[in-house]
Amino acid sequence: MKICIIGGGSTYTPELIEGLIKISGHVSIREICLLDIPASERKLKILTGFSERILKAAGSKTKFSSTFSAEEAMSGADFILNQFRAGLMQGRINDEKIPLEYGLLGQETTGMGGMANGLRAMPIMEKYTDLAKKISNNAWIINFTNPSGMMTEFIVNYLGYKKCIGLCNCPIEFVLQACILLGCPENELLLRYYGLNHLAWVDGVFVSGQDRTSEVLENIRVNMKNIPDLEYGDNFIPMLKMLPNPYLRYFYNTSPMLKSQMEARNSQGTRGEQILVIEEELLGLYSEPERTKPPEELSKRGGFMYSTVATELIKSIATNDGRTHIINTHNKGTIDDFPDDYIMEIPAKLTSSGPVAIPLGKAAKPTVGLINTIKNYEHLTIEGHLAKDENLIKEAMLIHPLGPEEKDIDRLWNDLKAANKDYFTGF
Repeated sequence: MKICIIGGGSTYTPELIEGLIKISGHVSIREICLLDIPASERKLKILTGFSERILKAAGSKTKFSSTFSAEEAMSGADFILNQFRAGLMQGRINDEKIPLEYGLLGQETTGMGGMANGLRAMPIMEKYTDLAKKISNNAWIINFTNPSGMMTEFIVNYLGYKKCIGLCNCPIEFVLQACILLGCPENELLLRYYGLNHLAWVDGVFVSGQDRTSEVLENIRVNMKNIPDLEYGDNFIPMLKMLPNPYLRYFYNTSPMLKSQMEARNSQGTRGEQILVIEEELLGLYSEPERTKPPEELSKRGGFMYSTVATELIKSIATNDGRTHIINTHNKGTIDDFPDDYIMEIPAKLTSSGPVAIPLGKAAKPTVGLINTIKNYEHLTIEGHLAKDENLIKEAMLIHPLGPEEKDIDRLWNDLKAANKDYFTGF
């Protein structure tokens, strides 16, 4: 099979190459092609050289190349991995800084920064998805590009490309922690994990069909009393009776998170500015001619288990192994409270034909309203982009819990447009 990696100049790429090497005993990988844009030429050159050394050291015979030509990279591809960052790192920094000027959280995947990120990515995603339809080998699109849930919603429900699965590395952390706590292998564990990307909860933990939820919740309660710097009070999880995705702290603890972001902006810089420094360090290490393994310093970049999540998903589809993965895909009856066509982050069994839903029943009541609100925000943002209708965008801003007050909507939107004038096409 041929694998195309869009955003191949990412500093995450070496882990992904290692992950592909790891599954190559089960999956025949004929070719890997990295695709990026001329603005990332330096990074792509470094990542190409490092990836070639990793493959050579592993004894791989896989054909490897990199290019600026989307047609060359995507032609005949069986899997297309989206990991590009629309607007590059400066786009992320703008997403973080501009909302802060209005007393709002600045974040690349949620709130007004997430909206801007999505609006930058959509025109690019349209181009690549159209090419996938025309010249790929009916490829599976595996999407990591943020905001991952909104992008998967866009590709599947609005661009009509059904062979697309959205991924995030957050769910695997829940899985691995539960396996360690309960002393069970991953294939015996089922999490009632559901919601949207970066807006999900675990309200049930089962090992070989046995309910172990109370055991997990009690362990969290004890840890919260013993570890004072955890972000929630020690009574919060017992009250909620669920484990929230880490990104829910932006909704549940908005004021302290905002204070933390403002302090960072005024001292060491926003997360995006910090990552610029980390990436330069990594690129220096990647350039070392004798290096054939990703350095330990890559852990500073975040993205825990990124490559494992992506490559194990490819393995499941290619080998039809029926393994359960937590992915962004159609609800299809997984959670009773939501329409089948919602793209949700949920467990599903993976086969060569795609995801097979695992019915989980009803959602916990505290989750339903927020899920519906954020899904409606996603729809309004996407439809605003497609129609080039600023009123729809402003409606999306208005209903988002992390959005502006009415008095600031026009000014904030104008600031976002000015910062993204090369990407917000048609507005």
